[in-house]
Amino acid sequence: MKRGTLTASLVALAIAGYALAQEHPATAKKQPASANVAESTVMGENICLGCTLQHQKGAAAQCAKYGHRHALKVTSASTAGEEHPEMEGWVLHYLDTDDAQSVIKEHHGETLTVKGKVYAEERVLEVAEVEASATPAQPEHPKTEHPKTEHPKK
Repeated sequence: MKRGTLTASLVALAIAGYALAQEHPATAKKQPASANVAESTVMGENICLGCTLQHQKGAAAQCAKYGHRHALKVTSASTAGEEHPEMEGWVLHYLDTDDAQSVIKEHHGETLTVKGKVYAEERVLEVAEVEASATPAQPEHPKTEHPKTEHPKK
């Protein structure tokens, strides 16, 4: 009987210690401001995921056949005037909206400043405004048109 009581006491002590540690400021995890959905201004390079993976890692991307799939490689980001250096290097995928079509289909390899909502956990950018840099970055290869997708006839 003493063994069962000792085990129960140790389990209760461990749970209490864990609960206290979670509330202690030294062990509490700080959530960065970017963990929330936030109206942001993000600057970066409008990269094609296929081209980038092909050049950097030898992926079998076929952008000439299927078209480019652009995303924004973040160089700087701010929300309400507060800089977010933790976002540098993130690849933000564009949410398919009317406002995002120009960056999804054009501006290959260009440096852009994009205003909109950042969904940090999903790494998604909902575009509201786009401003292309006066001096665009050199694209890794010539631009190719997105192929026209034929929808099956019913």
